[in-house]
Amino acid sequence: MNNPEKKLPFQVVETVTRGGTTFELLEYAPLAGSETMAIAEQIYTLNRAGVRLRQLRIRLNNDAVRTEPGVLQFMKGRLEMESSTGAGSGMEGFLKGALAAARTGETLFKPLYRGSGELYLEPTFGHYWLMQLNNNTLYADQGLFCCCEDSVKVSAHKVESFSARVAGGEGRYQTKVSGSGIVVLRIPVPKSEIIELTLDNETLQVDGSFALLRTAEVQFTVEKASNSFLGAMTSGEGLLQTFRGTGRVWIAPTQPLYQSMQLGMTSALNARMGAS
Repeated sequence: MNNPEKKLPFQVVETVTRGGTTFELLEYAPLAGSETMAIAEQIYTLNRAGVRLRQLRIRLNNDAVRTEPGVLQFMKGRLEMESSTGAGSGMEGFLKGALAAARTGETLFKPLYRGSGELYLEPTFGHYWLMQLNNNTLYADQGLFCCCEDSVKVSAHKVESFSARVAGGEGRYQTKVSGSGIVVLRIPVPKSEIIELTLDNETLQVDGSFALLRTAEVQFTVEKASNSFLGAMTSGEGLLQTFRGTGRVWIAPTQPLYQSMQLGMTSALNARMGAS
């Protein structure tokens, strides 16, 4: 009997199963190209560099999964979608959810897919992290959350420190995930380039916005690199993201490099367009 999976243009490179939910990370073979020359050149460069298109497939067996709005590409099977504000039912729940969404900048409705079947999320050249929560809580930068089991609670967390909200580069709110289950994050760098740091009643200070997430026990503030203005000037450092306590922090040291490269490419492209 032929395996229909062999006819598909991708392979499964990572699988995590819990209960009736299976998350599968798919990786496509090198793309074949496009009749548009500019796109064909980009695809050729990506293939030469070993960059592959990835997609997340979720298999449900009488179970449920919650996703960020807009990430679904297609689904098949006996599945139903429910939309929830996470603030209760009825008009009162709707108004509470709308108010929370206005404050946090998050989307009001979080789709919940329930039943048996398969969901395919939008493909991307980016990276995924399939993470297991074991009765704990994490605070993640906004934009990292992709989807999770229904057993995981997702909400907005207000950044405690005023200095962190104003100067931390993270905004007023982060995404809070808590409970037990699988959480999938969309990360800005390959998982292999993320460093997990364990703090034992210690302090971690980061010059930049490349700390991705932390456990709930770690406090986040923004502080001056030196107690004196002269010290901050002579050290070449200004404000530092500061993590203090006992717990874990995940950082992506290579992220600023990718961001600077992207800015350089954008500037060069704008210059070319301006000269034409």
